[in-house]
Amino acid sequence: MKGALIAIGVVVVLLLIGGGSYVSSKNQMVQLNADIDRSYSDIDTLQQRRMDLIPNLVASVKGYVAEESTVLTNIANARAGVIAAGSNRASSIQANQQLDVAISPLLRLQEQYPNLKGNDQFMRLEDELAGTENRINVGRERYNKAVEAYNVDIQQFPASIWAGMAGFHVRQEYFKGNPANATAPTVDFSK
Repeated sequence: MKGALIAIGVVVVLLLIGGGSYVSSKNQMVQLNADIDRSYSDIDTLQQRRMDLIPNLVASVKGYVAEESTVLTNIANARAGVIAAGSNRASSIQANQQLDVAISPLLRLQEQYPNLKGNDQFMRLEDELAGTENRINVGRERYNKAVEAYNVDIQQFPASIWAGMAGFHVRQEYFKGNPANATAPTVDFSK
């Protein structure tokens, strides 16, 4: 009789420890998942600000650089891709990275067209866009760190046991850099 009570007591203690571990792990995973969603929402807000700035910037440039229609067309197409991506996170991340690539030539146009520097509206919009791009990059860094913290947490013991049971899986929606930036530019001073 005494042995049975001890066995029942041990089982109850183990169930309480296991249940406490599950509840604690699940609460942590829910918080980390919410951090990812909040970080992405912050980025989404900044990207919407960029989307709102782009038409104004393009309009201010059109009068000066009519022959640069390819740059403006690429921006319009990339912007349309972002809009088409909608709320699908993976598609939105990819579309916004394409928009990053399309915008960079626009920001370099003032090197070819010095009279753009005299256009106050262009300069103000370019400053706003540059500031927004910086905030987007900081937001993407925070988002990637939130995804990493979540992934590490659900893969560590004992959370790894409970993650599958609770429906938490590794997330791969990282923002990645432009692969074209992996190659360093060559500088030739001989010319």
